[in-house]
Amino acid sequence: MLGGGALEEIIEMRQEGLSVKQIGRLTGLDRKTIRKYLRKPQTPQYGPRAKRPSKLDPYEAYIERRLKAGVWNAAVLLRELKEQGYSGGYSILRVRLSPRRKESTVAAVRRFETAPGQQAQVDWGSVGDVETTEGDKPLSGFVMTLGFSRAMFADIATNERLPTFLRMHEEAFRQLGGVPREILYDRPKTVLLGVDERGELSWNKTFLDFAGYWGFRPRVCQGYRAQTKGKVESGVKYLKGNFLCGRDATSVEDLRSQVRVWTAEVANQRTHGTTGRVVAEAHAEEKPHLQPVGTRPPYPLPEELFETRRVARDSYVSYHANRYSVPFTAVGKDVEVKEVNGKLEIMLLGERLAEHPVCQGKRQVVTVAEHVAGIPLGPCGRSKQKNQIHIQEGAPEVEVRDLAQYEAAAAEAGKAQGTEVSYA
Repeated sequence: MLGGGALEEIIEMRQEGLSVKQIGRLTGLDRKTIRKYLRKPQTPQYGPRAKRPSKLDPYEAYIERRLKAGVWNAAVLLRELKEQGYSGGYSILRVRLSPRRKESTVAAVRRFETAPGQQAQVDWGSVGDVETTEGDKPLSGFVMTLGFSRAMFADIATNERLPTFLRMHEEAFRQLGGVPREILYDRPKTVLLGVDERGELSWNKTFLDFAGYWGFRPRVCQGYRAQTKGKVESGVKYLKGNFLCGRDATSVEDLRSQVRVWTAEVANQRTHGTTGRVVAEAHAEEKPHLQPVGTRPPYPLPEELFETRRVARDSYVSYHANRYSVPFTAVGKDVEVKEVNGKLEIMLLGERLAEHPVCQGKRQVVTVAEHVAGIPLGPCGRSKQKNQIHIQEGAPEVEVRDLAQYEAAAAEAGKAQGTEVSYA
């Protein structure tokens, strides 16, 4: 049986005028064979080879279930299959999984539309950095997109930590007019800590409690299938391409202010390319289906998410080499500080004492006049405390003298030089 290449070669020789005898001499083929294929120049067709049985065949359904559950680790699957009687080896399993891994990265994603108020999608995206005295710090864009209307909330943050993540959600609920019944995420550690060997999801407990507090069901994308979160990822791409393009800002707060204006006046006023509807009009239709926010207070963050500071005698709190004022009535007390959305919140026994924009540099002082107004002055006259000294271990001994002796000596020196020295 001739292959396609040999047949083409025979036909070309014949077209060039060579005789059957000459073709036979050049190719080594029998003349009868040459005449046969010249009469019917068809490439031979070969049927598929029969599939060889594999030791994995009886476990194909089980493997399929585990892959859908996100278990792609061949070592884990091998252990589970061995427990069920599989007698094959690791290499066969890896060969079986290899094409499936490639499929998972290129498989088509079926777009599905959600009912009003049913779902939102959330994601972070890197949007640049901010220059500080400590070096450049990354900036992240937070986006929440409602699945039905494509209405979006966007904001900028200097970190993606859990307190910031949760407060961004709460602001999004207020801006979008309610809480969807479910929210879809990729797999950030603030939502999902991981997947155990059995494929069970291990949720961040604080986040899960937050979801229960606001009444939505969290969902995560399937393993290796972040494409299923396409609506919000399109929102992050739109934020970068439309909002950030050619954008200038004087500070993080300035950029946050600009993104809020852009969201209201541009993003949510456009005609969406997929739905063909004006986003704001679709959003007005979706709002009544969202769970109301009402007057519910912000989620009470666990104490372990706070840092503790003691209010200094001058009524300031130190945080990352900067000082922030609080009401002087809190002097000497331990307060909790946390950074949320570019602001520093200072709490005492669950109540907010102060809120300041977070400084980007060092050795800066942020003061609210009302915090320090009315601080009582100390008692008049010479305090006995002035006659005390703190001795550090190993330091030379210092003779302690009454300040009156220094004042008298200074006065004498002033008279001798014709000048007057005042300690007022």
